[in-house]
Amino acid sequence: MKTTVKNAVIGLLTLLTVTTGFSANATTVNGVTPGAELKMIGRVDNQPVFQLSLNNAANEKYVVVVKDEFGAILYQENVSGVNIKRKYQLNTEELGFVGITIEIISSKEAKPAVFTIENSTRVVEETLIVKQ
Repeated sequence: MKTTVKNAVIGLLTLLTVTTGFSANATTVNGVTPGAELKMIGRVDNQPVFQLSLNNAANEKYVVVVKDEFGAILYQENVSGVNIKRKYQLNTEELGFVGITIEIISSKEAKPAVFTIENSTRVVEETLIVKQ
């Protein structure tokens, strides 16, 4: 009986916790560029990590610009090569719930590929009933 009550209390506390998550939704804004792909690959120290893949067959130059939703540039780099892969980790404690935009500007394409990363918050509340 004591174990059942203890397990029920632990289960109830676990299910009643409020969780806030960082949900990344990376989509292109001005059209799909087949050579650019952004995906969330996991978390390191509870911070999201994204992988940018530039699938180009010929040597090409790109500018990668990371901005917040207000247009302030957080990070910028020039990359060149073939089949480029870069990993970016966002510090959500520092950024809070500000939306992020990643622009990939190609030296050969007229329009840049633009990815947006949006934050979302979820609150989960459940009730557990245990028959004794």
